[in-house]
Amino acid sequence: MHRKLPISVLVYQHLFPHPRPEDPSSFSAHLSKNLVGEVRIETATFYGSLDTIEARYPGLNYSHGPHRKRLARFPHHARLFRAFDELRLTESEIASLCRWEGTLWARQRYERDEGIKVLDTTGNEIGPWRGQPRRTTRKNSEIKVKTDIEVEIEDVRNNRDTAPAGRIAQQQAALLARQQQATDAEDEDMEDDSDEEIESIGIPLNQRLIEAAARREQGAANVMMDADWEKYLERGDYAASSAAHVSQLSLPSIYNQNHPPAPPSASA
Repeated sequence: MHRKLPISVLVYQHLFPHPRPEDPSSFSAHLSKNLVGEVRIETATFYGSLDTIEARYPGLNYSHGPHRKRLARFPHHARLFRAFDELRLTESEIASLCRWEGTLWARQRYERDEGIKVLDTTGNEIGPWRGQPRRTTRKNSEIKVKTDIEVEIEDVRNNRDTAPAGRIAQQQAALLARQQQATDAEDEDMEDDSDEEIESIGIPLNQRLIEAAARREQGAANVMMDADWEKYLERGDYAASSAAHVSQLSLPSIYNQNHPPAPPSASA
């Protein structure tokens, strides 16, 4: 693509449309002030030291995706890559601009001058791909989690041909005993739950209260409703009102419902 201005001028104007006094005056000044320092930090972080030729000439390609991701962690390089994309620079235009320390241009120039090929060791620790993983067609509904007892039963069946007959019989008997213990434990839990549901103090207490209320209706004023019930009511502030309400309203009505009055005699 033919452009009227040099690539460095276009990129600088895009990065600094309205330069401030503290901004660099040109792209070369921006390069020496900001970009080269970020390249050195990234190289030292990636290789750990500059003892090898590869570390001194990392060959960063500003059109290569992984290299751009590594450098985009730094603010000035992130702005530079956005400018490349917004200006729609081609790979050749980017390569003609990016000619400084640590770039692909610097490595290629070293290789040409020294006659040495710089080996790229990135990714040597990653082994070759062994192929696609085996796919399974079983549905989730068909997958069953085996219990410990089922696993032991399966082991006994698999070892039936090699293990002695007496040992197999002992294992089978032990497994059957464990299964029977588990079943008995479940039955006991069910029985305990049923007993807890049936046991209640409400029915006998209700009968005692009904009988006491009936005796009061017949004229016995000093009859105590129920000793335990009276003690329970005395522990709260509402004891007197609750006891009166129970004796006057609820209990007589319940008693009358359960004991209808006798028919009148002929003399009456």
